[in-house]
Amino acid sequence: MKNYLAGKYAIVTGGTGGIGSEVTRLLRESECDVLSVSVDSEEKRCVVADRTGAEAVYLDVTDRDACMEILTHRNADILINASGALGRAGTLFDQPVASAQRLVNVNILGVQNCLEAVVPGMIERNDGHVVLIGSVALYPSLGQPIYSATKAAVHSMASNLRMELYPSRVRVTEYRPGRVRTGMHAEMFGGSHEEANQRVYDPVQTMAPTEAAEGIVWAVSQPPHLCVSQLEVLATEHVIGGVRYKGMPGS
Repeated sequence: MKNYLAGKYAIVTGGTGGIGSEVTRLLRESECDVLSVSVDSEEKRCVVADRTGAEAVYLDVTDRDACMEILTHRNADILINASGALGRAGTLFDQPVASAQRLVNVNILGVQNCLEAVVPGMIERNDGHVVLIGSVALYPSLGQPIYSATKAAVHSMASNLRMELYPSRVRVTEYRPGRVRTGMHAEMFGGSHEEANQRVYDPVQTMAPTEAAEGIVWAVSQPPHLCVSQLEVLATEHVIGGVRYKGMPGS
């Protein structure tokens, strides 16, 4: 099978996170040059760089000017938006304003900033692939109201972007994973990884970050005349409808 990623240049936001770091690794293994950006510590960025050979730099996707400065001149063939924030658990009417604003800034406006920096160049070259990471939480998801709303927005953004890019050959993929054991869900419980393990990860077998990353890399590995416009992958016991896991209390 032909390797369509060899020699390509990819930007991965959230590149030191659970999914982003695995996407970076798999892309590098496919002979793709990668710029991994994140707000994590320099130590984490160095680990990703040493492990994969990718270039890893600091970038806050909520900073539009920084996105334009760092990303625009890269002439990326692939943009994978893996940055994300989850927020605390609760109801729609008890979310702290600062937490809600952070989710909007990262999950919606952060994506917009990266698109503004990268997509015009793809259009000019008439080639490229954009991956927006959504979530099955858009359906919606009890206990994650603002996160759910932001992922519904990402779904709409992906659909609109694909229409806007026609008739160019720039492809758009919306990737909607189920729950992935990245540690991110500790945000729901005030940063408690122990509670996240007990309530979210341990009751059933969840997706591993590598499994989630494989779906993304598969989508961008297709020949140029094919576009995986939407891809949804869940653990077998993760059933949409609330969104609940078989085996969890109340399911």
